[in-house]
Amino acid sequence: MLLYHYVDPTTPVSLPRIASPYKCVVLIERQVSAEARWQVSKDLVASGCRYMLAWGLECSLWDDSVDMANLEQFGYGDVPPEHFVMTTWHSDETLPEVLHFARRHATQTYDDVALDRCLILDFSAAPREPEIRALYDAGEA
Repeated sequence: MLLYHYVDPTTPVSLPRIASPYKCVVLIERQVSAEARWQVSKDLVASGCRYMLAWGLECSLWDDSVDMANLEQFGYGDVPPEHFVMTTWHSDETLPEVLHFARRHATQTYDDVALDRCLILDFSAAPREPEIRALYDAGEA
C-alpha cells in the first residue's frame, strides 16, 4: 500500500494517518525549516515509522533528525529493536533509483517485520502524485 502526501508549503506540516509499522520516503525539493524537519521527524517516530529514506536537498539532515527523534523517544538510551527506525539518505541517487530502492529493498524492519505500507512525503513545488506512484510502481519489476 502506498500513501502519497504532498506537503503544502503554506500550511503547517501534519502527517496523514497510516497504520504502523510503515516506511516513509521523504522527498525534499524545496527548503524546509529546521523546526518543521524536527517536528516531522518526531511525528514519524511517534506514529510507527520503522524505515525512513530521505532524498533531495539536505537529505542527510533528515537522516540525522529522525535518528535523534528516535533516541529522544527513549531518553537517549538504548532503543528497543521493535522501535528502532532505520534511516538512509540518498544524495547521489536519482528519484527513480531511490523509489526503486524503497519498493524493492526497504522491505523489513531491523527486527525482520515486513513493511508493506509506504508513506511518501513530498516537499516539492507542486503535487505530483501520478508521477511518484508510477516511479514507485516501476520498482516492482
